[in-house]
Amino acid sequence: MRRARVLLAPRWLALHVLVIAACVTMVLLGRWQWHVAHVHHGSVQNYAYAFQWWAFTVFTAFMWVRVMRDALHRQPVKPPPARVAPTPVTYRRYVMRTDRPDTIDPELAAYNAYLAELSDRTKDEH
Repeated sequence: MRRARVLLAPRWLALHVLVIAACVTMVLLGRWQWHVAHVHHGSVQNYAYAFQWWAFTVFTAFMWVRVMRDALHRQPVKPPPARVAPTPVTYRRYVMRTDRPDTIDPELAAYNAYLAELSDRTKDEH
């Protein structure tokens, strides 16, 4: 019973009110859509929308129950262990590869030379 008091906290009460209001709204929207379907002489699309609103209501209620159940069965949080000094990370210097792809692939080397030529031309123009 003590755990159930958690669900009466102000934060939870606001959630309860919000979920109940959403469920009532969705049921009323489903009823309205059902009425619209009758006015339009049995429009399948409107009937589907009515059932969709009611499916949203069922899903919302299902998730509300799951969230409450999870809150009631939540394990107490253990305090973190005492802080231990982190182990130093060794620094590794980046070394440029000597077997660059453009030295291996002649097509890539030609493309890079073309880009360098374009870059030089734009520098000269400005």
